[in-house]
Amino acid sequence: MIAEGGADRMRVCDAEGCQNAFVDLSRNGSRRFCSSRACGNRTHAAAYRARRRE
Repeated sequence: MIAEGGADRMRVCDAEGCQNAFVDLSRNGSRRFCSSRACGNRTHAAAYRARRRE
């Protein structure tokens, strides 16, 4: 992957407390989480709960 010039697609998960690395294979290169089911859902649910508290 790196040898073929794909190092810009290597990412670290944006979820708090997660340090997993992944390769972003999405078409536009906008993937933020290592797993949308785990890290992505947890992050979005926490943001929703925080908005509802306000």
